[in-house]
Amino acid sequence: MNQSNNYKNFSFVLSGRVIALFLQAVFYLLFASLMEPESYGRLSVILALAGTFATVSRFGLNHSLQIFQAKKNFKLTEQINTVFVLTTSIASLVLLTIDMLAAVLCLALSFFIMNQSYLAGQRKYKKFMLNYLFKNILNVGIPVLLFFIFEIPGIVLGVAISNLVGSIFYFKIIKIKSISEIKKNFVILLHNYGVDIRENLPRMVDQLLIAPLLGFFIVGIYAFNMQIFYAIGILPGAIYNFVLSEESIGTKIRGLKIISVIGVALFAILIIVFAPFLIESFFPKYAEGILALQILIIAVIPFSISSILSAKLQANESKRIGFSAIVRIGTLLVLISILGQYYGLIGLSISVVLSIIADTFFLYLLYKKQFK
Repeated sequence: MNQSNNYKNFSFVLSGRVIALFLQAVFYLLFASLMEPESYGRLSVILALAGTFATVSRFGLNHSLQIFQAKKNFKLTEQINTVFVLTTSIASLVLLTIDMLAAVLCLALSFFIMNQSYLAGQRKYKKFMLNYLFKNILNVGIPVLLFFIFEIPGIVLGVAISNLVGSIFYFKIIKIKSISEIKKNFVILLHNYGVDIRENLPRMVDQLLIAPLLGFFIVGIYAFNMQIFYAIGILPGAIYNFVLSEESIGTKIRGLKIISVIGVALFAILIIVFAPFLIESFFPKYAEGILALQILIIAVIPFSISSILSAKLQANESKRIGFSAIVRIGTLLVLISILGQYYGLIGLSISVVLSIIADTFFLYLLYKKQFK
C-alpha cells in the first residue's frame, strides 16, 4: 500500500472516530448537564458494570478477529466468532441475575465491538467509519428520548438498542464451528485478551471500586473528567486501529505515528489551559474536579505512545503483551485504593496518570526485547 493510500485509509478511521467520539461526548456531557453528579455517578456505575462483564467475557476475541481477518485466516476467525457468542451469552445470563438492563447492554456492547473489529480486519475503513457514525447518532437520540420517559433505565436501554442496531454486519457472518484452531493459537489469543483487558477494563472497573470507597458523587465527577480524557484519546484510538490492521500485513507507517503523538500533546495543552473557563461556564456542578482534570489530561501523552506500542506488538503476535493488563489494572486499583482515599479526586487522577506511565514503560521494554 503506498503512502497516499495509507493517509486516505487512516483518514477514514480517524474521521469516523472523531465524529463518533464527538457524538459520544455529546451523549455524556448532555446527561451530565441534565443530572446531578450523584445521579450521573449511578448511571456511570451501571454502564461500568455492563462494560466490565462485556470485556471479561469476550476474551479479547475482538483483537484476534481483527488480526486474523487481516491475515485472511478465515477458518480461525469463524471459530473465534463461535467462542465469542458462547462466552458473551453466558456472561449476559449471569449478569441477568444482578441487573436485567445491564445484561442486555453487556451483550449489545460486545457485539458492536466485534462488528467494528470485523470491518477493520477486512480493511473496509470507509464502512468502519460510517457504521461508527450511524451507531453513535442513534446513541445520542434514542437514550435521550427514553431518559425523559424512564430516566436512568431508559438511558441504559437506549444505549443497548443503539449498539445492537450497529452490529448488523457482524450478525450476518456468525457461523457456529468447531474450535480446533483456537487450541493451536491459544497463547496468542490469551495475550490478545490481556490487551483487551488492559485497554478497556480500567475504564470501568475503577468506577466499581470508587463507588463503595468514596460514593456516587465522587464517581460522577470522576466519570465526567474521564469522558473528557477519552475524548482526547480519539487520535491514539484511531492510530491503534489502523496500525493493528496495516502492520499485521507488513505495512510500515512510522511518520503517521509521530504526527499522532505530537497532535495529542498539543491538544492536551489546550485542554489544560481552557478547562477551568469551559467547565465553570457550562458545567458548574462539576467545577470541583477542574484541577483533577488538568492533572488527568497529562496521561493522554503516554496513553498515545502505549497505543502504538501495543498495536505493533499485537500485529507481530507477541506472546507477552497480555501481561501488560496486570501492570495497568494492578497499579490503577492499588493506587486508587491508597491515593483516592487520602487525596480524593486529585488522588484518583494521579492514580490514572501513574498507571498509564507504568503500562507504557512495560510495553516499551517488551518492544525493545522483541525488536532488538
